[in-house]
Amino acid sequence: MAKTIHILKGLGYAYIITLIVLLIYNLLLTYTNVSADSVSIVTSFITTVSAAFGGFYSCKHIQEKGLIYGFIVGVVYIILLITMFYLAKENYIFDITVLYKAILVSVAGGIGGVLGVNFK
Repeated sequence: MAKTIHILKGLGYAYIITLIVLLIYNLLLTYTNVSADSVSIVTSFITTVSAAFGGFYSCKHIQEKGLIYGFIVGVVYIILLITMFYLAKENYIFDITVLYKAILVSVAGGIGGVLGVNFK
């Protein structure tokens, strides 16, 4: 049960980081001359770093099987994110780029988990 709580906390922190950084990026897009062409790359970077942090946080507290638990954090993170987009958008299309981002975020969660277990 304690592992589940740490995984859920890691997911929560990952979503909080995502929300805060996306709001800051949105403010930069609105009030500066930052080009909107970079939205896809920046959102991919933000979600990847957030999933890695979620895996790191979870596995830092679990202290075992960092790759597995970090990967679980990454997979659950991206599944919930895809579900939110599917429910929010009328014409949501699951294509190869979404699959690429899902794999990237899942692997980032696993890497964050490995780093979290080995962090002293």
